[in-house]
Amino acid sequence: MRLGAVAFLLGILVLQTLPELPGRVWTLGLPGVLAVLAFVPRWRLPAWSAAGFLWALWLVPPPAPLPTELEGVDMWVEGWIAAIPDRGGRSTRFEFVVGRALARGEESATLVGQRLRLSWWSDSTGIENAAKTIPSLRVGDRWGFAVRLKRPHGLLNPGGFDHERWLYARGIVATGSIRSHPMPRLLTEAERYPLDRYRQQVAEAFDRLLPGNPQTGVLTALAMGEQGGITPWQWDVFNRTGVGHLMSISGSHIGLIAGMMFALAWGFWSRIPALALRWPAARAAALVALVGAGGYALLSGLSVPAQRAFLMLAVAMTALFFLRAAASSHILALALLTVLIIDPKAPLLVGFWLSFGAVAAILYSVGGHWRVRRPLGQTIGLQLSIALALLPLLLLFFQRFPLLSPLANLIAIPWVGCTVLPLTLLAVLAGWIGPAVQAPLLEGAALTMEGLWRILLWLDRWPGMVWYRPEPPLWALAFALPGVALLLGPRGLPGRWLGLPLCLPLLWPPAATPPSGGVWFTLLDVGPGLAAVVRTQHHVLVYDTGPRLGETLDAGRAVIAPFLRQQGVIKLDMLIVSHADKQHTGGVRSLREQMPVGRILTSSLEQTPIDGAELCRVGQDWEWDGVRFRLLHPPATGFVDDEASCVLQVIGSAGRVLLPGDIETRAEAALTAIHGAELAADVLVAPHQGRRNLSVPAFLAAVQPHYILFSTGYRNRFDYPRPETVARYLATGATLLDASHEGALTFRLEPGRPLAPERYRRDHHRYWTAP
Repeated sequence: MRLGAVAFLLGILVLQTLPELPGRVWTLGLPGVLAVLAFVPRWRLPAWSAAGFLWALWLVPPPAPLPTELEGVDMWVEGWIAAIPDRGGRSTRFEFVVGRALARGEESATLVGQRLRLSWWSDSTGIENAAKTIPSLRVGDRWGFAVRLKRPHGLLNPGGFDHERWLYARGIVATGSIRSHPMPRLLTEAERYPLDRYRQQVAEAFDRLLPGNPQTGVLTALAMGEQGGITPWQWDVFNRTGVGHLMSISGSHIGLIAGMMFALAWGFWSRIPALALRWPAARAAALVALVGAGGYALLSGLSVPAQRAFLMLAVAMTALFFLRAAASSHILALALLTVLIIDPKAPLLVGFWLSFGAVAAILYSVGGHWRVRRPLGQTIGLQLSIALALLPLLLLFFQRFPLLSPLANLIAIPWVGCTVLPLTLLAVLAGWIGPAVQAPLLEGAALTMEGLWRILLWLDRWPGMVWYRPEPPLWALAFALPGVALLLGPRGLPGRWLGLPLCLPLLWPPAATPPSGGVWFTLLDVGPGLAAVVRTQHHVLVYDTGPRLGETLDAGRAVIAPFLRQQGVIKLDMLIVSHADKQHTGGVRSLREQMPVGRILTSSLEQTPIDGAELCRVGQDWEWDGVRFRLLHPPATGFVDDEASCVLQVIGSAGRVLLPGDIETRAEAALTAIHGAELAADVLVAPHQGRRNLSVPAFLAAVQPHYILFSTGYRNRFDYPRPETVARYLATGATLLDASHEGALTFRLEPGRPLAPERYRRDHHRYWTAP
């Protein structure tokens, strides 16, 4: 069973690495595979893998994106709010199941029954004004909206969050915004989703009874698994201290609730002789624990950790109920197999791996030799074992490891489990009585959480407590997994010392860097804005930091910092902010918070007031590792705003790159007059994302680019790049590429290497990835 569950998972993973799904006709072989599984023991493991592949192929729906003809078209949809809305400062986002759709006055059956993710933006500023213009949206209500939709399309960059994969895993076929005309209409109340409607009522009660309390979002996440109320700053602290897994419903929480319910039921039942003689107390307690844990799992919205924990608990309690022994490893294997059978898309989510990985580490580390007389020492050892076991996954997914994780978890696990969580769940139950009882419990939970928060802030201030490493290659993971198993094995295990050398490639993977004189240039996919990274052998420069991507997120936090860490970069030598436009400055603050920056240049200290920044001026020149950097613009006077952008030229031994910011025709003409043929570049980033104000022919003739790059954003509202601009650029003979369609674009300008781009969307295409 244990090896079979792992083999079943491997089969599903093979399917998920494919760029396109095979034809469904292959699933006709599933009965034959099951027959081999049942009657041919020699081929059982390959049969398990084949069964996982074919089962996922049969059950996983092929991507059903919005038809191209419906993109950007105003249409009317009617349907049901299908998940708890996430209300931000000026917007509310929610999932919506379509019951009826009208496009261009005609019924459209394409979207009926499909799930959308919609945003309702307020025309007012401020949370209070937004709340007045956006009505309270409740799960299960039937609404009619005028919407403008687009296909699931996210930013695709090395190290970044794959939003398209997340949308596909949730079954969302399109995203869009609600239009103001015709007005949205509430059609019917409370038609569907009674459980989620109740969960929303609990969340609203928390907000109402704890107005403005910074811990409200954490308590809501602990009670119902809804994490939208936790701020990015709070997540940063939780993740840097390694306790992020505790700030939502996890397996440990469900186990704790089950344990408490079991102890209470056993104590009550065993003290009443009539009940104990009719039915053993252990059986009654097992049943009560199962019901209590099931209720908590339902309250959580049945997240993957909750599913896994409840399934394991169900097997264990069933075995206890029927007085049968059940090995913990078999319970974990059965839970894994059940989750995969129910939802083969579960491995697409990081939480799946962290959840099962942590439980497997606990079971393997304890291994039946837990001694009650040494609880403290073994608890500390267990935390160290979990930290070591999750190290490969954390480096693979996040390229970081919180060194304080064992200590922080040693404090936070009992703190949350014994104070915050019980008080929070008692407050949920007290909601059936009334606010007078619920409010004190909530206030107590918030107070105890605030105490833990202060401890975590203190730990977070310790310098150097987060270890950043490059993303490990797969071969390093292949060595590290058996290495970790050896290190966590029991004392006396032969060859246990080999675990350390097996883990060394994971901890210190070979770092790829350009050769001397070589340049690696990456134009990142940041939406409608600009962010680029220039690497030499020992130095890194970031040119612009992209836009804000929402009310609490920007390109610095979501794109640039993850990319740099995936590359093994832990500090910036220079940041150039070309000018003050918000599409170029949106990520400055968060990027500086994420990693140290040596030097900052910008065109105007008044318009872009950045601490420690210096002015960029024509004539500034430096050399790194055989690569020359020249600032060609702006002069001290004569240009303002966009026309005063810092223009950077990078000259390597194998090619040149020109980054002109948002300069327009007047600045282009000045550059051409002053520098002439010295402007020549193999790669040109199109000025101003290809707006209508065309580049002058003399400028393009001087640059003579082989590639012209855009960073416009998918279906941007300005319709960049404009057709007339594209036509003029094509007339140069250059190849035009847009990061919004290609993902991150990387050029490795090295001697002896042909000039060719690496297109991240194409090179890392999966079957759910938009073309």
